[in-house]
Amino acid sequence: MPRNPREKTRRRTNAEPARLMTTFMLGGEPVALPLPGDLTHRQVAAPQDVLLADLLRRLRGGRLLEVGSSFGLAGLAALERGWAKRVVWVMRDALGGRVLRDALEARHSSPDAAILGEGPLDAPDEAYDGVIVHQQPSRALTETLIRQAASRLAPDGTLLVAGEVREGIKVSARVVDEVCAEARVEVVAQGARVVSGWKPRAGEVMTAPLPRAHHAAEVAGVSLRWVTTPGIFSADGLDPASRFLLETIRLPHKGRILDVGCGAGVLGLWCALRMPQTTVTMLDSDVASVRCAEEGIRLLGLTNARAVLSDGIRAVADERFDVVVTNPPMHWAGKQDTRLVGRFVRDAAQVIGRKGRVWMVCAPTLSLMPILQENFTEASIAGETSRFRVWNALRRPLGQAERDLIEGRLF
Repeated sequence: MPRNPREKTRRRTNAEPARLMTTFMLGGEPVALPLPGDLTHRQVAAPQDVLLADLLRRLRGGRLLEVGSSFGLAGLAALERGWAKRVVWVMRDALGGRVLRDALEARHSSPDAAILGEGPLDAPDEAYDGVIVHQQPSRALTETLIRQAASRLAPDGTLLVAGEVREGIKVSARVVDEVCAEARVEVVAQGARVVSGWKPRAGEVMTAPLPRAHHAAEVAGVSLRWVTTPGIFSADGLDPASRFLLETIRLPHKGRILDVGCGAGVLGLWCALRMPQTTVTMLDSDVASVRCAEEGIRLLGLTNARAVLSDGIRAVADERFDVVVTNPPMHWAGKQDTRLVGRFVRDAAQVIGRKGRVWMVCAPTLSLMPILQENFTEASIAGETSRFRVWNALRRPLGQAERDLIEGRLF
């Protein structure tokens, strides 16, 4: 029998999460996706996906490019129903990319059409009859994607920008009007809308990669430099929660450190500088974040750090780490989702080694004690302000009496 009851959980969570074939009605037609069981229908199919499908059914273009979608539903509907002869997706998130690739393989289509990238310039360099840009939480990023998408349109191609009003689609509509000689709002429903544009103005399109910003700060005695781009976490500078976490944590001189949900890599880069004898892995599901973390590694000349694109901890599920640090997100696809914090705790428990320690910062209104105690042998508050709370959790090997109890010797 297992020596530690939590080891049963760890081995079980190493298995592939349950996938549910979920059907969505788009353009009056069913489209199925193999989804992780913890995702809701509303998280996957937004109102603008339905509006887009209705438009694509009428447009019936040849080559279609879809950029910035969570799961590529509109393009999948177009491909499945013959509304487009060829569809290419640029997916910014590893989870969405994996789900879409699985869906394409199930349909005997090439999964290579689903590209993990930052924007339209990561797609094959050709002219598309239609380019879809999905509104992003960052309006600056959305504007850049619109201008890049315009550079990939065929002469008579259609640019489609879709999103919800609360996310800023009205602002994006004005950008389309600036970029294109002809533009109009196609449909409005359920707080979402789709804007069309034609005939891009030469001076308004963008053929350069997404811009980068360089930052520097002194954090707990370490001179840190890093790189950001619009759309990633804390793109404008150092997040105060991350600073408080770095000022609170204690690191070993040697060992393996994992930064989960690394963003631009601030936590991981600091750890690699602070303890050069350690090896640091920075993990994120967002392509742009991982690319920025990689640029930060090169900028600092680090040889003890790496950045890895991963759906959750999938890429390192078979590895074990001595320390896990994280400033977990509170939003997914632009919407608040506090369940993410719990997911990060369970992920950390899966890859933490014996005697491993987890450091996590979150809002003081969130009580993590129950889930930390469920996954670790010890948990405590290491530091707290009116705005942030740093949690520390430890996995200790069980004593002989505890192991005897687990193995049934004391019953």
